[in-house]
Amino acid sequence: MKPEAWMIAGIAAAVLVLALILARVIFVWNERRRGVDGVNRTGRLLKRFAGIRRFQVLSGLSFPLRGKMVPVDHILIGFFGIMLVTVRSAKGAIYGGGRDKNWVRVVTKNEQEKRGTFANPIPENQEALEAVRQVLLDHKVYKVSIENYIVFANKKAVLNIERGLPVMTLPQFKKLLKRSKYSGDGDTDVEQVAKLLREAAQQRA
Repeated sequence: MKPEAWMIAGIAAAVLVLALILARVIFVWNERRRGVDGVNRTGRLLKRFAGIRRFQVLSGLSFPLRGKMVPVDHILIGFFGIMLVTVRSAKGAIYGGGRDKNWVRVVTKNEQEKRGTFANPIPENQEALEAVRQVLLDHKVYKVSIENYIVFANKKAVLNIERGLPVMTLPQFKKLLKRSKYSGDGDTDVEQVAKLLREAAQQRA
């Protein structure tokens, strides 16, 4: 092969590698952007809900638990108690069970299916509950109810999840917040609990 041909082949190979790298970077960026967008949409919903009720919303905090920091996307503190919300932004058909190590997502485009997996969010969500409960116990706050939910915020997410799990889409979460229990009176001191959690947490970058 002539030197010119080798040069052209080398340039073509380099261009192909760069194109693959760029495609990967764009994919990762889009995934992160969708994740941030999903967290922000859920946060805005919670803040609107909290604003007219004198509740508080804490976002982007991490709490210590068994030697590590456990992230929590959003914490809604109201007279009813505490609601912890873990946000996921995967799209497509989502399949999973409570004890599965990984969940599966299937995205159909141009009549072709693309399958992928991601870590089961249930354990992380449960750790968030344990970490927040430990903060309250450390400060001798015993009678505050804590609930935890996982919200898939992508509009194209279709959930095929084991029944009974605290997992829902964003529209289903909006409907959940309309339940009277979340707007009624309760014994939780919103300001005190919010202060304790802020002081115990670390702000995530």
